[in-house]
Amino acid sequence: MSTFKDADEVYAFIGKAMEACVVDPQFVEATKDGNLVVLIKQTDPEAHVLVDFPGQKVLTGDAAAAAESTVQLRMSSDNANRFWQGKLNFTLAMAQRKVKLEGKRTTALGLLPLTGPIFDTYKAILTEAGRTDLLVD
Repeated sequence: MSTFKDADEVYAFIGKAMEACVVDPQFVEATKDGNLVVLIKQTDPEAHVLVDFPGQKVLTGDAAAAAESTVQLRMSSDNANRFWQGKLNFTLAMAQRKVKLEGKRTTALGLLPLTGPIFDTYKAILTEAGRTDLLVD
């Protein structure tokens, strides 16, 4: 059974964290001269989140799936939940094929060191929504 009951929950929690990500000063500075658009494809439940750094916007659902992206990231929704809490070693997950990354890999991997504040934002979003059951120890 999945951590999330449906795609709407993925959008409410992970999508909201990504909205904070695209306006975070560190991410804005790190991506300002590029064209990094990341499509996060999740399974169980199936969900699509598009993070458009140059446009500073996030799309979800069919709009995200249909949009152009420079990087595609695939993982289960459970692994996404763990990753956005800082509980999934991204490099190891890629080696174990739990996470698949296609496209401009170097650019996307270069942003990993900046993700720390997003972890706290994501955990706060879950806590504020009363979904402490999604928090990972």
